[in-house]
Amino acid sequence: MGKIKVGIITLSASDNCGSLLQAYALQEYLKKSCDAEVTILNLVTDASDKLYEISPVKYLRHPSLFRFYLKNYKKNKRQKEDYQEFREKYLNLTPKIYRNVEELKNLDEEYGFDVIIAGSDQIWNINMLDFSDCFYLPVSTGARKVAYAASMGSMLEFPESKKEWAINCVKDFYRVSVREKSASKTLGNSGFMDVPVVCDPTMLHDHDFWLETAGDRMIKTKYIFYYSWAYSDDDMNKIVADFAKEKNLPVYVINPTKWRFYNPKDYDFVLNEMSGPSAFLNLMAYAEYAFVQSFHGCVFASLFRKNFFFLNERESGIDFRSGGLLNLIGANDRIVHSFDDTRIAEQAGMGYSNSEVNVLIEKSKNYLIETCTI
Repeated sequence: MGKIKVGIITLSASDNCGSLLQAYALQEYLKKSCDAEVTILNLVTDASDKLYEISPVKYLRHPSLFRFYLKNYKKNKRQKEDYQEFREKYLNLTPKIYRNVEELKNLDEEYGFDVIIAGSDQIWNINMLDFSDCFYLPVSTGARKVAYAASMGSMLEFPESKKEWAINCVKDFYRVSVREKSASKTLGNSGFMDVPVVCDPTMLHDHDFWLETAGDRMIKTKYIFYYSWAYSDDDMNKIVADFAKEKNLPVYVINPTKWRFYNPKDYDFVLNEMSGPSAFLNLMAYAEYAFVQSFHGCVFASLFRKNFFFLNERESGIDFRSGGLLNLIGANDRIVHSFDDTRIAEQAGMGYSNSEVNVLIEKSKNYLIETCTI
């Protein structure tokens, strides 16, 4: 009997470090632990094209944005190439590009998958800018449909216009698991009881796996790595800058397209020449300190056992996805809202709590192994 054939549908067209790293993580875990032949559906939609297009032309009606993208076109183009290089090197994508549900209807004839996994990341967040109906797999197939760590992001209930459709799609899945408790509750409110919460695919692998993927260090001297989903908050940027001055260390940042509100030079930050998932991994792996402002920033700061701080720009509360992860790993004291908070957090030291994390990871691994046992 040959290897089980598994297809994955996820945010593989996203120019986002976390999205591509979780896709790679799930692919590699299935290959290694389930002895599976794994293929990621090369889903590139009009919405993803629009969201990650770097051409300045689309900003003609917005003079400040047009000037920014025109001035930084070469840097932005390099960033785009870095993401694509990661896809080509690490993701086993289908040669065919799928753009809509209609084009998914012939998967049985084209690939004959035994299992198709939808996940992870915010694929079931219908409000997401690059959302596609394809992520709910509304097609007839002989393959088992499985959702692994599907996140709904901040969507706490189905939009009324898509509710009946989404529920019917989920009913057609063989197994469903989600990444956050909030998504389990949302599905529970729609009649799907006891939907298990599993870990993000990136957490299925250990420090050694990711260090090998990161490769040899790019920056030979000591430094601070600052990773944000947008670098759009001046107060948060200043916290990092003040901390760096106190430590007398340079701060490295990536992704020039994210710096349309501020300039890294205004804070004495160094914009790394290379961007994308490979640069993210390498800079995180070897940093003395890390400042993060995203879910996957927290994941990798903890995987690499960094002395890290989570920048919380909110006056009260915290994004529940990152907040839930920080609580899980016992790092709530790393949440900072001011420069003084960094001093308090650093004095407290890092105290990772692994027991609950390990239980979740083992549960998640078993879920995938059981899913791929035919």
